[in-house]
Amino acid sequence: MAKTPTFLIIGAARAGTTALYDLVRQHPQVFMSAIKEPNYFAFEGEPLDWRGPGNEFVNNSVHSWEDYTALFADAPEGTARGEASPLYLWAPDAAKRIKARLPDVKLIAVLRNPIEQAFSHYLYARAQMIEPLDDFEAALKAEPQRLADHWQPLFQYSSFPRYAEQLRRFQAEFPPEQMQFFLYEDYRTDPKVMLAKIFGFIGVDPAFVPDVTHETNMGGQPRHAWLQNLVMRPNPVASLAALVVPMSARRAIRDMVSRRNLARDQLSPAAKAWLMKSLEDDISQLRDIIGRDVSHWLEP
Repeated sequence: MAKTPTFLIIGAARAGTTALYDLVRQHPQVFMSAIKEPNYFAFEGEPLDWRGPGNEFVNNSVHSWEDYTALFADAPEGTARGEASPLYLWAPDAAKRIKARLPDVKLIAVLRNPIEQAFSHYLYARAQMIEPLDDFEAALKAEPQRLADHWQPLFQYSSFPRYAEQLRRFQAEFPPEQMQFFLYEDYRTDPKVMLAKIFGFIGVDPAFVPDVTHETNMGGQPRHAWLQNLVMRPNPVASLAALVVPMSARRAIRDMVSRRNLARDQLSPAAKAWLMKSLEDDISQLRDIIGRDVSHWLEP
């Protein structure tokens, strides 16, 4: 019988899921898929024909059940098996698809202040050199046209962090004991405590302490576009480096160069006010869903 995941990190995007993937996989009793974001359940049975910059990320998602289960074929017996695809929280049909294939799977979600999340998502897209607009307000105004043009989901900045709406889909399919929710503040305040809870939840030794010093997936406005393109987008130099430099070393070099080349923008008051108005209804409903007070997310 094919091996399948015993837990999934379902999101949210820009809420530490890449860091969480890297930290959880350090545990000797955990096996994480080599592909961090297979995205299988986000698009199962759908044509992968997304458009817009960076569409190769979603169009290259794992698309067959055989290829998906193959990601876990090398997992040692008795280990907890997992993957981290933030698109699962966003995708309208992911919860039902996961339930159909993995009825006993455990689900982990980390939620970030949605106003911060939306802006961080934009800065990440700028750092990846796939967001052509250098003004966040302009990018927010462009969302309806981009959605109509079937641009990949990343560009739906204001709809990505509608957590109450998204989590209801999972609560309709899974019992509470199979879901665990955290806030991004938990990770920033004390990642070791949060990880101990996650390890216990997925059934491995909660006393294991991973190295939490590495920071991943920085976002920001590139100081030099040509340099950011060189380290982030496909090009002949990167293809040549891939032949001789190990993936881990390439990632380290990429992160170092990108971090030094990025300037951190500030969220404008106008964009913040627009997002708060757009997301206020969803934020106000979240407390009853996760049992945590998030009213501070609506403070000016």
